[in-house]
Amino acid sequence: MTKFFTFVFIVIFAASFAAQSASADEVFKILSADDLVWHPVEGTGGVQVALIVGHPEQEGAYIIRAKFPPGVMSPPHWHDQERLVTVISGTWHFGMNASGTCKGTVPLAPGSFAVHPKGAIHYDGSCSGEVVVQISGPGPVVTELAEQH
Repeated sequence: MTKFFTFVFIVIFAASFAAQSASADEVFKILSADDLVWHPVEGTGGVQVALIVGHPEQEGAYIIRAKFPPGVMSPPHWHDQERLVTVISGTWHFGMNASGTCKGTVPLAPGSFAVHPKGAIHYDGSCSGEVVVQISGPGPVVTELAEQH
C-alpha cells in the first residue's frame, strides 16, 4: 500500500511539474541589451527610458532603465513610492538634497545600488560621461519636482 501511495505521489508530482514546464514559455521574458527600445523623455535634456517589465504608471512592480547623457542631472524631486536603483554603466551621481548640482553628490560606479526612500528629495544623473541605471519599484509611482535650493 505504501508503494502505491508513493507511486501516486510521484505521478501527481511529475504531472504537476510537466504542466508548469509546459507554460514556462508564457512566464519567461528574456531581453538582450540590443532588444531594449529607448524612448526620449521630453524636457529632460536628452534622458531616455526603456521599459523592461511593467510600467511605473500602472499597478504592480516595474523595472525600467534610464540613460543620462553626459552632464545631464535630473532636477530635485521626490517619489510617492520607494524606488530601487542599480548602476549599469558609467558613474551615476546621487544627490540627497535639493541643490541640483554635482557638488556634494555621491558618485556610484557600475554595480552600485541605492534606495530612493518614499518622499525623500533627491536628484541624480551624470556629471561627466553617459550613465545607465536600472530603476524598480511598485507602481503606480508619482514623481513631483521639489523646490531647488
